[in-house]
Amino acid sequence: MTFDSYRPPVCGAITFLPSHLVEAAVGLAAPGSAERADVERHVRCTLQAHPADGDHHGLVMDLEGRDTGSVWTRWGPGRPPAEVVVLPDCPGEAAAGGEACCEFEGHPGGHSYELADEWAAG
Repeated sequence: MTFDSYRPPVCGAITFLPSHLVEAAVGLAAPGSAERADVERHVRCTLQAHPADGDHHGLVMDLEGRDTGSVWTRWGPGRPPAEVVVLPDCPGEAAAGGEACCEFEGHPGGHSYELADEWAAG
């Protein structure tokens, strides 16, 4: 691998979303637009870097519509997710190719199109 082709890896830490947060995530969607099956229970941190507090962030559910954001959770070492929140989508877009970033606005680290994610390699 050459330096030019190196892409930093994502964190990859995993957690399980508690049942009460599944219900809370559905409640953040527009009425009738989401159900429990739409909520990701096995949540994985896809960020490259973390803020100073060390929290991981994981996507819980996409929301229908344009400019609606997505439902995310966060957790730290030794503690499970405690809440779900709607965060706006990252406006980042790769200059050559127009690939959108799959993270939330203001996320730390690189954009998703700049990182290596073995789960997304398919």
